Amino acid sequence: MAQEGKLEKPVYQLIALDMAEKIVAGRYQVGEKVHGRSTLASKYNVSPETVRRAMYLLKDMEILEMKQGSGIFIKNVEKAQAFVEKFRNLCAADELRANLGDLMNQRDALEQQIRSSMMNLLDSYERFESVNPLAPFELKIRPEDALTGKNLADVNFWHNTGATIIAIRRAGHLILSPGPYAEFCPGDVFLIVCDAESFSRAKAYVRTGK
Repeated sequence: MAQEGKLEKPVYQLIALDMAEKIVAGRYQVGEKVHGRSTLASKYNVSPETVRRAMYLLKDMEILEMKQGSGIFIKNVEKAQAFVEKFRNLCAADELRANLGDLMNQRDALEQQIRSSMMNLLDSYERFESVNPLAPFELKIRPEDALTGKNLADVNFWHNTGATIIAIRRAGHLILSPGPYAEFCPGDVFLIVCDAESFSRAKAYVRTGK
């Protein structure tokens, strides 16, 4: 029986898909009578009720025709082809959504790890500031500074200074690992990791833009 994608589908849908694929492949012909429910249930190793649901799904799709007192007959190959294609497209879309969900979960977990590591790093700086030569420099942004109102991407901060911004203190909040669109706002305190020479360049760059 054909199965598309990694996501589980109801068994009756898979039986309907399998029969539709057989119709498309020419193993069933238009007008041919389909085996009874008991025979199909035995073939697919499912209950007759599951087969009934599959048959009614194909009937609703106008692939099968049910004649009172006569049985179930193959009605339309083109509708079977359309059903197979639609089913496969839906399965592909479901799998893409599942993969996207997994990637987003992985991203969230990674961001959490980054935030945790940054907090631990800042905590170690604060606890060992007096003896830690790598304690971050603090640079407060003033309204008159040349970079005020611009963002990190606009000014290529690391490229021009060699200094790494690890966090921003803004209005009582700590922004960890600020992204490229974080702005230089008056009153911000930028926490910067670098050596003294790079900090001098960073300070001058913020003040003058050069």
